[in-house]
Amino acid sequence: MAEDRWWRGFDTSIVERVAAHARVLDVGCGDGGLVERLCASGLDAIGVDPRARPHPRLIPERVEDVGSIGKFDAICAVMALHHASLDGVASAFRRLLRPSGQLFAYDFAWERYDGRAEAWLAVHDHSGADNSVNAWRSEHGELHTGATIRTALTRAVDLREESARPYLARMLGTVDLEAEEQRRIAAGALPALGDWYVGVR
Repeated sequence: MAEDRWWRGFDTSIVERVAAHARVLDVGCGDGGLVERLCASGLDAIGVDPRARPHPRLIPERVEDVGSIGKFDAICAVMALHHASLDGVASAFRRLLRPSGQLFAYDFAWERYDGRAEAWLAVHDHSGADNSVNAWRSEHGELHTGATIRTALTRAVDLREESARPYLARMLGTVDLEAEEQRRIAAGALPALGDWYVGVR
């Protein structure tokens, strides 16, 4: 069964915002679960990922290296940008999106992790992982920050929507904790590590 913890809920947002039978490209598609879900919803979806499994709808390449695959009504990128070559990816987005095409992106801003997040994970993460702020920064320090990702997206599209979303519950794979995380973010008791963007070409 496809892993849906990162894109759960975002599939519905995409389906609701694009026309029936629209062409959608999932960048960093992983196991292809979101592609399958979008196709099941009536969209013409394909995915691109260097580690993609053999499948007619999955292309095992980086999006910046992909050849002639036409233009798309929408592109989505879920947890795919923090380790990507952002200049190349931003150029690929502009090249592959039709005029007025939409970009949907969800990623995380590791630099916002702080003592509040550490304390919350101390209660909910039973894996034994070191979730201290120092360990977190050491583990993620080579990745793009949320601010850098946002800047790259503005080079590709006109951002029309930005919202803070939970990240830690998805990281743990614990669906039941996501509502609590969202409430704590709204109350200022947790940092918002997840970012959701919608942009237009």
